[in-house]
Amino acid sequence: MALIRENYGCKVGWQTFDNEAEAKAASEQAKKEAIRKAGLGYDFGYCVPGNITHRVDEDGERWTVTIP
Repeated sequence: MALIRENYGCKVGWQTFDNEAEAKAASEQAKKEAIRKAGLGYDFGYCVPGNITHRVDEDGERWTVTIP
């Protein structure tokens, strides 16, 4: 599996992947889950579940998905 790391904050979490395809799949799932949770009144703060950020550093390419 391409999931490298999971981090959690007080309102959302982040999953980091080593390939774009896995990140896009996780993003779509996060969007669906966010719609469900928003319907229950959940507040994501200033974060947008499903958002993907991409970075390249000395460890290689990474895609991070905001999850609800």
